[in-house]
Order: sequence, then structure tokens, then C-alpha cells
Amino acid sequence: MLQDTGRIKSPLHPEASAIVFEPDLRRAVNEELPYYAEIDRAQAIMLEHVGLIDRTLAKEILTELDRLQAEGFQSIAASPAPRGSYLAYEDHLRAVVGKKASNLHLGRSRNDINATLVKLKLRGPYRQLVRELIQLLRVLCELARGHLKTFFPLHTHRQPALPSTVAHHLAAFAAALARDLDALLAVHPLLNHSCLGAGAGGGSSLAILPDLTARLLGFATPPINSIDCVASRDLILRLLAASAILGSNLSRVAETLLLWIGEAGLARLPDELVGSSSAMPHKRNPFLLEQVQGKAGAIVGCLVAAVTGMHSTPFTNCVAVGTEATRHVWPAIRDSTGSVRLIRLCFSGLTIAEDSAFAMLEGSFVNAMEAATRLAIAEDLDFRSAHTEIGRLVTAAVNRGLSSLRAMAQGSSRLTAELSPSPEVVAITARAGGGPAPDAVAAALDEIETGLDRSAMLLRDLNFGWNRAEEELRSAISDLCKPTPEPNGKDA
Repeated sequence: MLQDTGRIKSPLHPEASAIVFEPDLRRAVNEELPYYAEIDRAQAIMLEHVGLIDRTLAKEILTELDRLQAEGFQSIAASPAPRGSYLAYEDHLRAVVGKKASNLHLGRSRNDINATLVKLKLRGPYRQLVRELIQLLRVLCELARGHLKTFFPLHTHRQPALPSTVAHHLAAFAAALARDLDALLAVHPLLNHSCLGAGAGGGSSLAILPDLTARLLGFATPPINSIDCVASRDLILRLLAASAILGSNLSRVAETLLLWIGEAGLARLPDELVGSSSAMPHKRNPFLLEQVQGKAGAIVGCLVAAVTGMHSTPFTNCVAVGTEATRHVWPAIRDSTGSVRLIRLCFSGLTIAEDSAFAMLEGSFVNAMEAATRLAIAEDLDFRSAHTEIGRLVTAAVNRGLSSLRAMAQGSSRLTAELSPSPEVVAITARAGGGPAPDAVAAALDEIETGLDRSAMLLRDLNFGWNRAEEELRSAISDLCKPTPEPNGKDA
């Protein structure tokens, strides 16, 4: 293993190495080496194309990379990595292919390699999170369309407050989560911007083709500013911020479902989505929703850790930014994806207790605001006076031990049935301002689903671009590795 760099003649102190580097490449086998290999394939094609390495060396490198990939990099998995995975990986190529294998490093650095690797590694988790969120939104929209006229109380301060519908609530959840989807998709241009060729931060004086390596790796654009490429990880911060806000919204949805399922008894989850108590035989605990709430807090922690890690660092390649702060994105995306799945499962299995919902509407004063509004208009009162009168009627009903809607009207000669409509009438007629009227909710769902179709198309386009690049890279490798014809037309 190469230890003498010409400037540094000994390996890193073992205590320091144990803290900052893995002792071997076992973890890197899945998390880093496949991406190093893919980057090196594109680099080898490009360097051979511009004449910076010869065809024979390029073939030998590509052949060894394919061999390593086929065996899952197991032949180097246990190799020591005293100065990190990349140099240990490069040492293997030098040992097998020859010292000139390190010429792959012409026109680049670990700085631009690592920046590129993060983006390649993010593609799978990012795609999965976006796909899961689209699926959740479709479940919400479909469920909402089946409950456009399922009347349901809208709570404020954990008390029944207004007439609504289940669809009205589900469309509200979907509207917020659709904005989270937009925020996640907004970072895709950064994810699709190549950093390879930026080098250590100063670009390269060599006639390399960063646009070629970008295309072969599936990036839409090559490096534009070399310092920005190696210094910036705002992609990580934007992903974490979008994930943290998504987590916050999911935790609020989870809390609302806990309210419905709990003492209110407005909804129920099936046996496969609840847990039992080890001590209390009667319990059916909706603990999955609490898992969502806990994961949301962890995601916020990842965002804060990453922002803090990048704060007040110099605007150049920096380990605090590229390694320490960036590492928080992986658990955050994992928890985000898990939270989305858990909420989707809960909505897919959710049963609305329509009788309990109707009883709650009938046994509370959720039409009081509508009564005050109609009284003000019918009697030409100012709204505050009408508000006070209805409040007094509610108080009188409560003092008599009554809680029904009709009890409120019994204390007034002016409050007719027309002026104190049933909760169903209020919900059906409340169209303005995005109210629960079925046609208004259906229109809102139409808009959300149209946006979902656009988002799904964008994800398909991203997938298509990445898949097409894989095919182009494999085709370029195949062309390069073909036998070279002799002048007489025979293969060499």
C-alpha cells in the first residue's frame, strides 16, 4: 500500500484513523465502491477519448471494474483503509492493473469525486421518497373521493367546532403534502448537476471533457463553477429542509388521526396496524402514528446538525461540510420514507365511524357560527350582536344540561330552523373559501391530482435520463473494448 506521498511518509496515527476512517472497506462495499467504479468508468472513457490514457490501459481498468462489480467488491472488502476508502480502492487498482491506473485521477480530485458520489448515491433514496409520497397522495385523494358526503366534525382546540366532511380533511392533508412534494422535486436540478471535473476546486488545465462524463453519469449539466462544485452542499440542506417540513406535516396528520382514533372514537385502524399492551388486555394502541411523530423529530435534528456543521465554514472544499454535515442526510431520508409509508398504511386501513361522527355533530353546537351569520343577515344585526345572542342561547342550553343543536334554538323565538341549519346543510353549502361542500372539495382534489400527474412525469423523466445514461455508458464501454481491427481488416 502506498504510504509515502512524497510529502507525508507515514500512515495516519492509528487512534485518529479509528475515529475518522473505517478500518476496512466492508461498509464501503455497498455505500461507496459501486459509485467509485461508475465514476471511474465514465472517467476512463473520457480520458481515453481525449488521449490522456491509452486504449489498453482503459480496457484493463474497465475489465477490472467489471470483475470487482460482479463479485461485489469482496476481494477488497477486508483491505485496510488507513487513509479512507478512495485511496484504498485506488491502491487495489494500482496493484492489479498497474501503477498507471492512478492516471484515472488526471483532471480530478477526491473533492469533486466525493461531491459527485453523494449525488449518485442520493438518486435511489431520493427517487424512493418521492415515489412513496406520490403514492400516499394518490391514496388520500382516492379515499377523499369516497367520503365527499361523509359528514365529520372539524375540531379546534381539540373540541368539535364546525361541520365538515372526511373528504374535506383528507384534501387538506393532501394539499399540504403536495407542497412538500413540490419542495422535494424543486431540488432535482441540483441533484442533476455534475461536479466531476471541478478537481480540488480549481478546475483543470487539461483538455478534459466534463460534459462527456456528466452525460455518461446521467447528469443534465456539467460543472459551471469549480469552487461551487466542491464547496457547496446546499443540495443536502434543501433536501433536509424539505424532509423536515414533510416530517412536521406528517406528525400533525398523525396527531389528528390519534385524536380521531382515541377518545373521540371517530375512526379505527385494523388489527395489523395497532399494537397491544403487555399489561392492559383491552388496549389497541395506534403506536405507528407515534412512530411517525418520533421520526419527524429525528429529521429536524438531522437538519439542525447539518446546518450547524456547515455554518461559518470557509467556502471551499471542507471535511466539516462534505463529510460530517452531509452524513445526516441518509438517516433523514430513511426516516422520511418510513414515515410516509406508515401514514399511507394507516390511511389505507382507516375506517371512519360514521355513526359516532354524526352523533358528535348532533351533540355539539357546531352550527353556532352559521346561526350567528344567518341571524345577522336575516335580522339586520351587526355580527357581534348576533354572535353574543347565539352565545347566550348556547349557554342557556348547556345550563339546562342539553347539548343538541335543536336545544339551542328552543330558547329563541327568532332562531328558526332556517336560521339554525343542520350540520349536513352547513357542510354541503359551505363552498366559498375552500369549504367542505362536495363540489368544492372535488375541485380541489382535481387540482391536486393534476399536480401529481406532473410530478410523476418529472420523476419518470429523471428515471429515463438516468437509465439512458447507464445504457450509453455501457455502450461506450463495449465500443472501447472491441478488438482493434488490423490494417488488413483482420482483428488484432
